[in-house]
Amino acid sequence: MARVLKCAERTPAHDRDMKHLVLLGTAVLAGAALTVTASPAMAATPLAGAASCADIDFVYQPQSAFPDTARGRYDYMRQSSIIEQSVLCLVNAERTSRGLQPVKRYLALRGTTVALSSATYKEVAAAVRIRWWGTVKQVGKCTPLAYDPTRCDPHINPETGTDPGARAKAAGYCKNGTSWAVGENAYLGWGAASVTPRAAVTWWMGSAPHRATILTAGYTELYTKTAYGSADPSVSTTPAMTYLQTFGRCS
Repeated sequence: MARVLKCAERTPAHDRDMKHLVLLGTAVLAGAALTVTASPAMAATPLAGAASCADIDFVYQPQSAFPDTARGRYDYMRQSSIIEQSVLCLVNAERTSRGLQPVKRYLALRGTTVALSSATYKEVAAAVRIRWWGTVKQVGKCTPLAYDPTRCDPHINPETGTDPGARAKAAGYCKNGTSWAVGENAYLGWGAASVTPRAAVTWWMGSAPHRATILTAGYTELYTKTAYGSADPSVSTTPAMTYLQTFGRCS
């Protein structure tokens, strides 16, 4: 059975031995306004895209699982794209089943970057490197959650002090626009059943604030980036995967 760890919930010591655990948070921004909320239980209904989306049970493998050849390096790097496309398909299935427009994932042209994609990739890599998605006692330097000062806010990078909105603007998102918004969902799972696209989207859809981000009508873009490893310093179980997804709207 999977154990769900809310952002506002402290985990008893015996739960550290559970094989399946997920940690997530959500941030919704418009300009500089930030809202972070806790998350309820796992979704009870199947995902709308479960039968039509590819690779939803894909389990990311470490680099050591691939041969040190050109093809091996390509296959290793391609895993992130497989997960991103699977999550995009699952999210769009949820949106279109409710009459909402699908969101898009734009690809960078040679010599260019897509701002939200770049910002999300850098942040999920930082999350695994810094590992601040834990308690203030474990981490030390971090911004505590407003509703639980014992835990660190996963949406505010302790090295840069930035929130998702600041990171999006720093990356150049909507620099010529007059109105913009971004939304961020975070997820951490470990144990083979909890690191898949299906597990991440199921968790998000079972949480009111995360589901609201996914089903916000105005969003037009979505980038989901992953990193092998845990953003929580208390998690040592493998495989572990950290997910970060950023929705955007610019006009």
